[in-house]
Amino acid sequence: MNTKGKVVFITGGVSGIGLATAKKFLSEGAKVVIYSKNIKELSEELGGNALVIEGDVCSREQVKKAIKTTIQKFGKLDVLINNAGVAQRKLFLETQEKDWDFIFSVNVKGVFVVTQEALKIMGSGEDKVIINIASGAGIYGIAELSIYSATKAAVINFTQSLSQELASRKIRVITVAPGSVDTQMFHSLFKARTPSHTPEEVAEIIYETAIGKIKPDDRLIVDVFHHTR
Repeated sequence: MNTKGKVVFITGGVSGIGLATAKKFLSEGAKVVIYSKNIKELSEELGGNALVIEGDVCSREQVKKAIKTTIQKFGKLDVLINNAGVAQRKLFLETQEKDWDFIFSVNVKGVFVVTQEALKIMGSGEDKVIINIASGAGIYGIAELSIYSATKAAVINFTQSLSQELASRKIRVITVAPGSVDTQMFHSLFKARTPSHTPEEVAEIIYETAIGKIKPDDRLIVDVFHHTR
């Protein structure tokens, strides 16, 4: 798939993996919409082919408005990248229901809401792609990240189910599962650890997955570690 002229909608794209992915697609001639709750964190201009929209992935009305604005600006939507996510590091017995509700709301409900609204206008065809950013934690689980790990496991299984449903529309649905990445979120969780990957490395994997250069495994997962080691 050639991404020149394609329209890419990225949630949580003002920093880290999301921003690196936006810049990669822009460099390849795509038009990119960044949808984020904290657009003030975006520290650079991305040019006329980028549109930044402020909003909450958990708010259906705000998502609908963002999708409508995307269509008004660029006329279509080809690639959806569900990247927005949050995490907290806590012992399980210290985790409160409000922690569970918050993390599941952003990491799982957000994917549900944005994907559902995007699919209403996305159309069909092999050039239509949904990429859900999960984590190695969703495959193996990580101590003190039980809720985060559970949300990412949910995203992986959601991807598998949705891929089957959308097969008749020829829309590809794939999970990209990074390990440790040099982002603000990683450093807030693991202050003494050195991450294995840069956001740019992950962005390259996401891009190559979108264009079909990298194929997912039988679980529809692309393991970032496998493709960068």
